Amino acid sequence: MRIIVTGGTGFLGKRICRKLIIGNHIVFSYDIVDGYDILNTEQLKKTFIKFKPDCIIHLAACADLNIFVKKPEISYKINVIGTRNILNLCEKYNVRLLFASTCCCYGNNDTHPTDETSPTCPTEPYAKSKKESEKDILAFGLPHCCMRLATFYGPEMRAALAPAVFIDKAHKNETIEIHGSGKQTRTMTYVDDIVSGIVTIVESEPKYTIINITTEEITSVMDMIKYAKNVTGNNVECVNVKDREGQIHKEMIYSKRLQSLGWKCETTFEEGMKKSYDYYKNNNNMWN
Repeated sequence: MRIIVTGGTGFLGKRICRKLIIGNHIVFSYDIVDGYDILNTEQLKKTFIKFKPDCIIHLAACADLNIFVKKPEISYKINVIGTRNILNLCEKYNVRLLFASTCCCYGNNDTHPTDETSPTCPTEPYAKSKKESEKDILAFGLPHCCMRLATFYGPEMRAALAPAVFIDKAHKNETIEIHGSGKQTRTMTYVDDIVSGIVTIVESEPKYTIINITTEEITSVMDMIKYAKNVTGNNVECVNVKDREGQIHKEMIYSKRLQSLGWKCETTFEEGMKKSYDYYKNNNNMWN
């Protein structure tokens, strides 16, 4: 299969590209760091015509909430208009679109457990932008698919992600700040399990327009800190600070649709934190 991966040099993208190549797919990475811009419609069109993809895995996005707050206009354009550009070309050239959305679309919907039929009520601008793109894609339906990804972590993750922050602070024996009570829960998913989930969808016949890619293991913020302390061997102090705006209080998300396609989550959060810390130590105490 011929596949374009937008954001192909990123934390998730380069792992997907490697996995697809191992699986004998022909892959083209379309990434801004290489001069490929999803807001440049002519460049996108030329790439579609030249490469002739069967499928596009659209990962490119502004995912950092801090950047979204500081630069809302360009963040919106990248996430919504860029996705719309890709969707239009997929429709024109009969290409399947697999869109990387987010489980954060469910927000605080008070429906637990949550599955793909549950209501959505995103609380943050990033999730709201993803939900807007989902609406565009769902208007066309199959063979396209909105893949709602859990928050994922692992080697080379963004330093601003909670597991990265907690490991870094614990390693340096620095105080860890806990936003709110620390009882908030997440279905934190190891990056390689996200990769295998996406590849499973790529290699399956189109069946669902929305698929959650997430572990069903529930981890609280306090659990994350506990594992950070355990892997570093440092019992650092913690202080509670004001909760951030738009906080999701509880995640309990099912991935039964993806499991029905043959996927299985392989990595527990404890195992993932050990792998992440090993990488961190071997990379001069840095994430990327």
